[in-house]
Amino acid sequence: MKDADANPITLTEAHAWRQHPMRAWIVRHDHSLSFAGVYISLTILLSILVSYFWLLALVALHILLEWLKKGYLGYRPGLHRTAWTLWDTKFDIALICMAFTLLTYTGIPAGAAGAQSAGRLALLGRQMGALTQRASPLLTRLAKVGALTRAAGIKGIDIFFSARVLLFRKADMARAAADEAHLLPLADRPVIPAHLPWQERLTGGGRFALIVIAINLVAIVISPLITDHSYLSVLQTLGSKLHPWPG
Repeated sequence: MKDADANPITLTEAHAWRQHPMRAWIVRHDHSLSFAGVYISLTILLSILVSYFWLLALVALHILLEWLKKGYLGYRPGLHRTAWTLWDTKFDIALICMAFTLLTYTGIPAGAAGAQSAGRLALLGRQMGALTQRASPLLTRLAKVGALTRAAGIKGIDIFFSARVLLFRKADMARAAADEAHLLPLADRPVIPAHLPWQERLTGGGRFALIVIAINLVAIVISPLITDHSYLSVLQTLGSKLHPWPG
């Protein structure tokens, strides 16, 4: 409902932030191809090759940049500034939720499953042993295929996550291009919405980000109900996977 912006909030000195190179870069960072390149590269490399802790760190840094940007532009302190900061970093938040879901369903080692899951695994092992005696050649082939599929699945997850990093950053840059044309050098002055994010009509991108966040949060919450793992084992595994320098 952008018609509600009949009396937008504007800066007293509209070009104040333009006089400071660092502030100007912070305000326009979502329009910067160099920032996008560095952000995407570090997110993919550090998250996949080192730890998802660095995904949290990079997203926190981006949220900080967005929060500073809102302050320089003249958003009202408190709820107005915080709400728009979080709303304009919704694709980063969606990425974190997706990463947590991937870790929840693919990152839990058998050792973290607990005694109950160990018992189930032992029972499953005995059943598989009996089946192996009956159909050893076939199961041997299936085991080899399963091992290859598992290896491909892990690699596929990394590729899937990397693609989402690229797509979400592109979507955020598209949002910035559409919503922040007033920040370009030739614009007269920034116009700040007087309303809060949830008081306007959702765009396709906003609706998509909220759906991704909701689906992944639900998937995380119900994971112990549809797997052999408890909430404690899920939290323990997430904690181990979020160590900055895992052993």
